[in-house]
Amino acid sequence: TLSGYFLDGRIDGAISLDGRLSPSALQRCKDHGLSDRIVFLCEWVEGQTFPVISSDNVEGARLAIRHLHGLGHRKIAHVTGPDGNVLTAARREGMVAERALHGLPAQPDWIIRGDFSLESGHDAAQKILAMRDRPSAVFCSADMVAFGLIAGLLKGGLRVPEDISVVGFDDIEMSEYYVPALTTIRQDRHFLGRRAAEVLLDRLTGAGSVSGPEAPVPVELIVRASTRPPSS
Repeated sequence: TLSGYFLDGRIDGAISLDGRLSPSALQRCKDHGLSDRIVFLCEWVEGQTFPVISSDNVEGARLAIRHLHGLGHRKIAHVTGPDGNVLTAARREGMVAERALHGLPAQPDWIIRGDFSLESGHDAAQKILAMRDRPSAVFCSADMVAFGLIAGLLKGGLRVPEDISVVGFDDIEMSEYYVPALTTIRQDRHFLGRRAAEVLLDRLTGAGSVSGPEAPVPVELIVRASTRPPSS
């Protein structure tokens, strides 16, 4: 368990990227006076007071939809992350809010469940290919999902971006070199990691007392070759 690592003397502090840690595991850490030794990075557990360093996932999703709307897309699908994940919820919240702002249609089957993996993107492509009323653009919850989606669409005879535009989220290194190069939302991963380390070290040395989420770290839309105005 997490508390066990501390109590055994194996670690002095922890930066957690796991938003699935159970409340009971975190409560055990609190019971042993370990609250100042844990920082959450990127993902977090709702209802806790541990410091959280994360990107502005809501605004990132809004930027993606705003970009597609600005190109002229009105039929925009979304491939989500896994159920119960805080990033899934935040990115879907931003997508829904921006879509509503522009009065875009909200067909239920245009929200496709994924899990941040290549496979879930490929599976989503099969669902889109089978639709009678296909979207003209897709916002994916992660770049890996977008890669799987594009591969599946191409196998099914749809070209990206000529027939359908695709936006990812993360801007991992492959996004720039994929074909087509992926339009995506860039997270400042170096800043996020550095800031999480700073907060943890400050808490371990008594120099800081940050609790709860910090202000979300701004994200950036990176426009590449996977998006263009709709063909019709």
